[in-house]
Amino acid sequence: MIEARRVSLDIRYNNAEFAGEQVGTEIESLTYTDNAADNSDSLDLTINAQDKKWLNAWLPETGATIKARIIGKNWDQNRRNRSLNCGLFTLDDIAYKQAPGTMTIGAVSKPAEGDFSELERETIWQNTSVKRIGETIAERYGLPFSYDADDYEIDCDEQDATDSKYYNTLCKRYGLVLKVYARRLWVYDREKYKAKRPVRTFAPLDIKPGSMSYSTTLSGTFTGGTFTYTDPDRDIDISCSVGGGTHTKNLNQRAVSVQDAAAQLCAAINNENHGKEKLKFTVEGAWNVCAGNCINLSGCGKISGKYFVDRVTHKYSRKNGFTSDINCSRVTTPFYAWDVGGTIEYHENEDAASEGYNDNYERTEPAASAASSAAGGKAGQAVTLRNAPFYYSSTAAQASAHYTGVYYFYDGILINGRYRITNSADRCGKLPIGENCTGWVPASYCVIGGGGGGGPGKAFADIL
Repeated sequence: MIEARRVSLDIRYNNAEFAGEQVGTEIESLTYTDNAADNSDSLDLTINAQDKKWLNAWLPETGATIKARIIGKNWDQNRRNRSLNCGLFTLDDIAYKQAPGTMTIGAVSKPAEGDFSELERETIWQNTSVKRIGETIAERYGLPFSYDADDYEIDCDEQDATDSKYYNTLCKRYGLVLKVYARRLWVYDREKYKAKRPVRTFAPLDIKPGSMSYSTTLSGTFTGGTFTYTDPDRDIDISCSVGGGTHTKNLNQRAVSVQDAAAQLCAAINNENHGKEKLKFTVEGAWNVCAGNCINLSGCGKISGKYFVDRVTHKYSRKNGFTSDINCSRVTTPFYAWDVGGTIEYHENEDAASEGYNDNYERTEPAASAASSAAGGKAGQAVTLRNAPFYYSSTAAQASAHYTGVYYFYDGILINGRYRITNSADRCGKLPIGENCTGWVPASYCVIGGGGGGGPGKAFADIL
């Protein structure tokens, strides 16, 4: 006699057997949500808890670990056994109802240590990389770390958020995805994963009737983009562009090179374009489909093709058996950094941000030195500003902000009619410039005096 197809669960609680052979009668349902990005994986159990042991020896504790596996016996036409490892989770939610005697358990894949997603940190990351930052954060919580992507150098970046939020944002900046699986931090390149072969092809007969839906927002797809950034330390402009058309994305954020800007530009465009065509459907037990995989859809007209799996929700219940809800996005041709064209424009040959920069200003052009002397500008001198425009560099066309108050000459050197200004006398002349200089201000807005209770003083424009 051929044994019938059936599904069972293997649940381990704190690395010990949790429900053993009784899961088939006492665990009413299991839902395992496998996310490719943004959200932690989750596990939800509904238990028939009429037996008093669930309020005594078997009562779970928050913070404990749960490991789940779905097992299929005689599953396919070849009577093969199947298994799906859901991963390792941290239990964070328990609810019990006396009537009819049920218990629900919720668990997530994020670390049990709350600091990872709850503690706000203020840190300056210098002379490192995306990968090395991830290694440092993972080590902080005793977590394994996997990195399956190109690495990107980070010369200086400020963290003012939780480790989870900050590192997730940093990864997105370069088109990378941070995923927590089995209490391991895992970073991968989504566009490279989209280039992988599909793990399975689904036809209409594989899909549960009435479960498939498709949507598109192609009108919002970016056809190209531009990137511009002015480095105040080196007084250079970085610009690059890719693609074209009428719907382009414009970025203005920190970059250290054209290559770095190109990587960030393509990542931003690809991130925006991801999910413009969405597909959702339900099948019986998709054992070999995980978030981050690619699948093929066939026999469905123009919506057929290759899709990237954003989320799989595996569901087991005594009533409905084992099903999988698959949410995915169509795979399209991405923008690549090597297709980006760009330039760096150096405004000052003396490179004021170099290590050779000193208080004597030996490399300052004579004309600028003479103009500064005539104007009377001195490093550390207080100036009063009234709604003064602050620029990223001595040549930037648009102001980034306007400020009023007492400020200080960073070095007293006049370049292109502007001075470096800082908000504290203690910062004057200190390196690196980018961390101590607030911005460039036109000489016409600089009024000598302030700080010590002096009068408004005399505008530099009146002296020049």
